[in-house]
Amino acid sequence: MPDKIKLTTIANKQGNQGTQTMSTAAAAVYVRKMVEKETSGNGDIDNAMRRLANRYGLSFWQISHLRNGKAKALTIDAFKAIHAAYLRFCAQQIASLEEEMARAKAEYGDDHFTDIGDEIEALRSKVRAAMEGHNGH
Repeated sequence: MPDKIKLTTIANKQGNQGTQTMSTAAAAVYVRKMVEKETSGNGDIDNAMRRLANRYGLSFWQISHLRNGKAKALTIDAFKAIHAAYLRFCAQQIASLEEEMARAKAEYGDDHFTDIGDEIEALRSKVRAAMEGHNGH
């Protein structure tokens, strides 16, 4: 069972205060996936984490602690920032896949890649919708 943390939100105008319980596990999964894809080999993990931190406006130590399972607490704002970074990372991965598909189509013809292109488009739409939903909250 993942570690759960209790986060308290700022009191609203009526003075009511709400609480939310969330796990650091989801953020850790996002971070691990990003680091795994960003890493170019052994010995590049710290550099990969620094690149991700710089690219997405995250803290190196935040990424490191989540990746290594050391994070004991995560604010809602930090989780939202990591989630947004993960969605942007996914969008960049999709763009790279589209570039690779374009090269393959040029070399082998469109007939071989129609279904895959449709799947990439569907995936791009899902990520775009998630990003819009994230920005709306």
